[in-house]
Amino acid sequence: MKPPLSGPTPAPPSALALATRAVEAVAADPEHAAVLAVAALAAARRAKDPDATSVAHRALGLAARAGEDAQTAARHLRAALRVAVRHNRMTLAAEARMSLALVLDDLGRPAAAVREIDVALYSLRGLRRGRAVMQRALILRRLGHDDDAMAGYRAALRVFRRAGDRLWQARALNNRGILHGYHGSHRLAAADLDAAAAIYAELDLPAAAAQVQHNLGFVAAQVGDVPLALARYEQARAVLTREAGPHAVALLDLAELLRSARLLPEAQQAAQDAVDTCRRGRLDTARGEAALLLARVVLARGNAEEARDAARSARRAFTAQRRLLPAARARAVELGAVIASGRAHRGTLRAVQEVAAELTAAGWLLPGCESWLDAAQLALALDDRAGAAACLERAAVVARRGPAVLRARWWHLRAVAHLADGDVTAAARCADAGLREFEAHRASLGATELRVRSGGTVADLAAFRLRLAVAHEPAEQILQWSQRCRAAALWLPPARPSGDPVIARDLARLRSVHADLAAAPIGAAHTGRLLQRQRDLEEQVRRRSWQAHGTEEATAAGPPLDVLAAALGDLALVDLLAVDASLHALVLAGGRVTHRPLGPVQPVLDELHGLRFAQRRLVAGRGHRGAATLAADHAAADLDRMLLAPLDDLIGDRDLVLAPTGHLQALSWSLLPRCRGRAVRVTPSAATWWRAQRTPRPAGPSVFVGAADPPQALREVTGIAAGTPGATLLAGDRALVGDVLRALDGASLGHIACHGQFRTDNALFSALLLADGPLTMYDLSALDRPPGTLVLSGCDTGLSAVHPGEELLGLTSTLLQLGTRTVVASTGPVDDEATRALMTDFHKRLGSGCTEAAALAAAQLATDGDARYSSAGFVCYGAG
Repeated sequence: MKPPLSGPTPAPPSALALATRAVEAVAADPEHAAVLAVAALAAARRAKDPDATSVAHRALGLAARAGEDAQTAARHLRAALRVAVRHNRMTLAAEARMSLALVLDDLGRPAAAVREIDVALYSLRGLRRGRAVMQRALILRRLGHDDDAMAGYRAALRVFRRAGDRLWQARALNNRGILHGYHGSHRLAAADLDAAAAIYAELDLPAAAAQVQHNLGFVAAQVGDVPLALARYEQARAVLTREAGPHAVALLDLAELLRSARLLPEAQQAAQDAVDTCRRGRLDTARGEAALLLARVVLARGNAEEARDAARSARRAFTAQRRLLPAARARAVELGAVIASGRAHRGTLRAVQEVAAELTAAGWLLPGCESWLDAAQLALALDDRAGAAACLERAAVVARRGPAVLRARWWHLRAVAHLADGDVTAAARCADAGLREFEAHRASLGATELRVRSGGTVADLAAFRLRLAVAHEPAEQILQWSQRCRAAALWLPPARPSGDPVIARDLARLRSVHADLAAAPIGAAHTGRLLQRQRDLEEQVRRRSWQAHGTEEATAAGPPLDVLAAALGDLALVDLLAVDASLHALVLAGGRVTHRPLGPVQPVLDELHGLRFAQRRLVAGRGHRGAATLAADHAAADLDRMLLAPLDDLIGDRDLVLAPTGHLQALSWSLLPRCRGRAVRVTPSAATWWRAQRTPRPAGPSVFVGAADPPQALREVTGIAAGTPGATLLAGDRALVGDVLRALDGASLGHIACHGQFRTDNALFSALLLADGPLTMYDLSALDRPPGTLVLSGCDTGLSAVHPGEELLGLTSTLLQLGTRTVVASTGPVDDEATRALMTDFHKRLGSGCTEAAALAAAQLATDGDARYSSAGFVCYGAG
């Protein structure tokens, strides 16, 4: 049987066909396009084909631009242009000029870019001319000629639709959508971008579709939807990074979003990464934008001088490039830094008003509005009330429909203006409106970290409202505002990041890395890699958690006063409130609220620092014990004199609910003479205590968990569990994170004895160290029915990071928000044996019917000698 005859071998594609394929492939896969273009260029040179040579160089230039290498892109595009001109191929020359123009703009040469694109337009007709018109519009938009750019996009779209050019239609829609977004026309922006995304999906261009996804994230950021913007940026990043590494514009947009969310260290890193990416690729135009954004982040972090210098440098670069609108934006940041430095004057005010008018007239409504608000703030500082009113009026239209933070700032400045006019009622009404705007925004955030950090955006407004209440309102109103303005994020439903399977997977991987680190010998070569892996996983968990949306509308924090008074019964509430540099006490006892000023804050903080330092020395056994004991007792007596002695007539011998100002949450209260032997419950706010005490206690068994290290943990929980009927014991190797969480869910009482780790760099990764690794705050969110009482018997388990607005991040605040009624935890290092004795006594008293607060107070009172400084570190948080 004869073999079948084979057909003729297909001829290899011509050099020109290969080069054309390379140009077309750039949108889908720049790296593959470059490979095709290199082959096409070699074939073109062998064939001495000038058309193929020019097109191949153009493909290489476009691929280099996609990889953000502007210098290489310019070299190839100039080569494409030279070959085309030398051989009189005017259409090819025009197409090379069209691409070169974009690269020249990237290189910070916009005037040369416009010249090249204008020359190209003379030689192009029909569809090719439409493409050049769109490219010209993009350059004009970057120059700040937005009206001309919008007209160019519209004209180009008409051409593309008539010709049925779906790819370029999508590109034009994408670019026009971005311009709509900058102008605040968010619905038009979303419509254009959605249409572009649909076309790219139809054409199977995932990288281009990812760029549109990123731009939809930019629109979400413009309206203040932080979780949606972060989710879209992350979806786009997963594709774009795989295709071509980090993109400068993507980094810029992310940095701006992180800045708005008050994630300032992360924003600064993203902005610096964008600067570095632009420097490597010689993307001078984007580099100026990155430098300007870096200046804004630095200003938000409080470094006005550095921000002013950086913004001035960016302004000069933009001016040299004849990019007048970006130069105006840089000028606005520069002036904002001058205002923040306290060196502004009436000339500064005129300059801010001029730049605000320029930005607004150019259609950049949000930056213009921010500048009008800067001008209003400065006018008020200069006692120019008429000028402030005029600036607030100019900002009103945009501010009232802009992002929540902008709306809150506008209301804040209106409140300040009313107060300057002597209208306290109007000032309070405007401040209340601003806080409501922010509370609605915070409720839309599903991540604990974002809720807490966002408080920094309105910390000044909250402080203003508290100051207003203290100066002009009765004690009852001051207490209500204290509940609303302090630790208010805890009033929202708890975030539950561990319910996300991606986060749950990464948390398990973190525990595995922790185990590997524990097993690694000191100095092992792979330790550095493990630590980097740990950092990477933690960052992945954080960024994934940020994408969660809130679940409820904002509600005012705290119960009505009569309800709170009824819940207290015979207890006395002492709310310690810092307003400016002064400390105030609000005491609710017997149904009556009394306001009493206590004096300056700083001496209290100094004594707190001294007490904690001496206490640590005593527990660790360092230094001269007698001197440390004297220092600790002296500091405790001074704190008692400053904080509680002035309230003797109000609190008498009542047991206490203490809601201390942020940093006093770390005070070992039982060392104060007036708290010694007294049942004291500490809470982030009165509202948090009220919610905790009315939360039903689960009916499950008691659960005792003891890690193998420290050695006393096993002895502690084994002994206590033996005297507790029906108790569940997870000790040593059985103290696994998953098993512990399952056992604690629905338990009436939990007790965990282990090492505690408070993370100052990121409190959300503060942890209890169990057999298979850390049990973090993220892990705790898996508890559907957290234990009624949870004892954390370890070092530093009660510490919290304090953020603006006195928002707290720590194990205790997380557990109280999840629904645990009472948490007993330490505010510092503890001695192992002293802790075992204290906890044994505490549980005996608890079993005899004492409340948690009373049992802890009695157990601490029974502790004498040096052990009392360790035992005093334990504090009863929540209902008690």
